[in-house]
Amino acid sequence: MKFWNRLFRRRKKKKEELPDEADGAAYGLTEHETDLEDEQQRTGYVESLLTQIADAQKQISECEAEYAMVDLYLKDMELIDYISGEDREKLEDCAKAVHLLEEDKSRYEKKKRHMSDADYAKMERLSEDAHDSLTRLQEAEQYQEAIRNDLSRLENEKQACLFRRQEAKTAMENLRGMAVITTAAVFFCIVILLIMQFAFEMQTQMGYILTAAVCAIALVAMYMKYMDAAQEDRLSSGSLNRVILLQNRVKIRYVNNTNLLDYYYLKFGISSGEELKSLLEAYQAEQVERKKLEQTMQELSFGQEDLIRILKKYRLHDPMIWLHQTGAILDSKEMVEVRHAMILRRQQLRKQMEFNTDNAEKAQEQIKKLVTEYPKYAAQILKMVSAYEEKAES
Repeated sequence: MKFWNRLFRRRKKKKEELPDEADGAAYGLTEHETDLEDEQQRTGYVESLLTQIADAQKQISECEAEYAMVDLYLKDMELIDYISGEDREKLEDCAKAVHLLEEDKSRYEKKKRHMSDADYAKMERLSEDAHDSLTRLQEAEQYQEAIRNDLSRLENEKQACLFRRQEAKTAMENLRGMAVITTAAVFFCIVILLIMQFAFEMQTQMGYILTAAVCAIALVAMYMKYMDAAQEDRLSSGSLNRVILLQNRVKIRYVNNTNLLDYYYLKFGISSGEELKSLLEAYQAEQVERKKLEQTMQELSFGQEDLIRILKKYRLHDPMIWLHQTGAILDSKEMVEVRHAMILRRQQLRKQMEFNTDNAEKAQEQIKKLVTEYPKYAAQILKMVSAYEEKAES
């Protein structure tokens, strides 16, 4: 189908094995029992699988865009490494001049600084999407807290359903035992009445009537309670299945959101949205002060222009970024560190894409399995899939 082909068109033939922490099982995805003969449960189950695929596709698309950007930065590093000979000397001379001018600028700034050069360089490199990232990061942190609350609430509901079902089963077992005891007691009374009637020639008609009446009342009462307990067992089982289904979907979203937060924390070198907000505020204040010095730093501007001109000859994707990473051009160790940070970002994105692709594949296999094992519902299931395809394409 177009839906599946579009989702997995960029999948490698041999997928790397996911790390344990990205595996859904490590996050406690709960197995659930679904009565697929029941239309409501079957429809809800299929819809949850299709939603799982759609969510995974959205996550993969977002990660692919970011992955492509990181990949371009890594290719720029390779192009810089390949520069040699006279061009290399010019590049290093220009980079060294810019680097020295940056040091002069730092010595010129005597008053208290709002942030370090390293943090300023990092924020300047990432400032284009830092504001949007802050918004997304704060939303993700709020969403993380909401997900935790949802998981806690769903777990409480799950335990309540289990308790109700156990209580219902216990009541049914007790009522069956009481019915057996009542029947035995009635039999015993009848035997006593027969002995009194035939052995002692006593009038026992009233005894038979009372015994029958008490037996009938007791059995009717127990039957009604038994039916109530049986209905409670069915309702609690259905509620339990729905809660587990929701719990699994929320846990998958929890994994995705956790991976997203980890990526932003790694990307900006932070541990919370508040820390990024503080970095942004410090960066903005520092930027205002540094702009006041631009008139006295024309030489730095000329040096940067020369460096950009050299880098543009090699068709780098983003030559501007190297204005603030001249140390990496001059020092191979620093270049290795920058490359390592980019590779970590790419690995984080790949892990998230693989996790979502794996979830989508599992959901797809479940739908195929349903169509195979329940051919009488195949048309209905395929119709739901087609509706989701049309919705995804629109």
